Amino acid sequence: MIFIRRASLCCLFLVLTVSGSISAKGQVSINWDAVQKEAVELFVQYLKIDTTNPPGNEIRAANFFAELCKREGIEHKIFEPFPGRGTLWARLKGDGSQRPVVLLNHTDVVPHSQEFWTVPAFSGQIKDGFIYGRGAQDMKSVGLAQFMVMVALKRAKVPLKRDIIFLATADEEAGGLLGAGWFAKEHPELLGKAEFLFNEGGNNSVDNSGKVLAIGVGPSEKTPAWLRLTATGDPGHGSIPRPNSSVNRLLRALNKLLDYSPPIQLTPVVEQSFKALAPLMPPDLAAKYSNLREAIKDPTFARMLEADAGAKALTRNTISVTMLAGSNKVNVIPPIATAEIDTRLVPGEKLERWIAELRGVIKDDSIKIEPVLAFEANASPTDSALVKAVADVVQRRFPGAIISYPVLAGFTDCHYFRELGIHSYGFSPFVAPNRELGGGFHGNDERIGKKAFEDGVKFFYEVVERLAK
Repeated sequence: MIFIRRASLCCLFLVLTVSGSISAKGQVSINWDAVQKEAVELFVQYLKIDTTNPPGNEIRAANFFAELCKREGIEHKIFEPFPGRGTLWARLKGDGSQRPVVLLNHTDVVPHSQEFWTVPAFSGQIKDGFIYGRGAQDMKSVGLAQFMVMVALKRAKVPLKRDIIFLATADEEAGGLLGAGWFAKEHPELLGKAEFLFNEGGNNSVDNSGKVLAIGVGPSEKTPAWLRLTATGDPGHGSIPRPNSSVNRLLRALNKLLDYSPPIQLTPVVEQSFKALAPLMPPDLAAKYSNLREAIKDPTFARMLEADAGAKALTRNTISVTMLAGSNKVNVIPPIATAEIDTRLVPGEKLERWIAELRGVIKDDSIKIEPVLAFEANASPTDSALVKAVADVVQRRFPGAIISYPVLAGFTDCHYFRELGIHSYGFSPFVAPNRELGGGFHGNDERIGKKAFEDGVKFFYEVVERLAK
């Protein structure tokens, strides 16, 4: 019903968007006011679709994009390998002289607590210059911007050297196994041996005056190693304590992990990330950031780095205890107690070596350690044509801004595609001071600035056109 009601309005935008002069090559000029207005309208519709994971129901989002593809005459397919878990693939063909570029986004969003929101979480309400809704930051805004890039390229009849592949996947917030992971395994042929991929994960730096300092192109991220620790012991009645009960064994192991600080591991991609930011630092810190490996030998600088939670997380493996389970009755000592810990590994770290390190810390061979979710972490090159395309557009749009190479402490679905040999990058086209950009990422009142979103659609278009034309 939504699609029927919107049909006439979208047709109106189609006429407005393609109106203008036609070049000698048949390319149609773009009416960006119309495109940006349409993008906001569609974004609001998209935000109204509840794709909370669990349970996901991402098939709703896949159908949303499929209807738009039908209107635009864009080749597409819907996949529903698991009930309700939909993924959409769409393609705009190029001449094949260069390998495709993938626009990857996920359609699921994290749960919310409505009592802490000032607007309904799936209202798409526009208020005080911001567009509200779960997914406004993570990552329906990027997904809709990517889609509008593909639509604008098609409407303008831009001659493309690369196929543009739009991939909207399920389940990223739970690890992506039912979405991007499934697609990369089952349908790599639909990626056409792609060379590049854009995804979420880039960070931009803008000062309070609005001056753009840096645009981030993220080449890598830490990898999750979610581990389950299982302790066993003699069960019994809670009235008679047992020092070596399963719960006590587990608590002693966890206390050792909490007291443990993994050593610094400087990988090339992390060093490069710091080095890229050096021009934005005061002179004394610039020298340190330019040569981080040497700088950490200075105890004062090392302590400063240690005090920065973000920097600390990037330079070593990390451990967070997040889930505990024991008895289901207060007066029963259980035979088994478990904990799940969220550990994140620096790019290049091996899971087996890390588990062996943790065993050495715990020093209790009776405790079983097994992975719940774990991936390999690797990096994409920073001297690629994609990075150059971003840099070329940035130089024109934001003179004086640098290109930075942020490494995420979290993780995205990029790893599935890097494993296929696709150079994958985190990139955000939304560039504004924090007060105008929005907030609420995984939190309350998630929102994005309306102007930042509109400008981001055009910025993203310019980057993709530069790369693919």
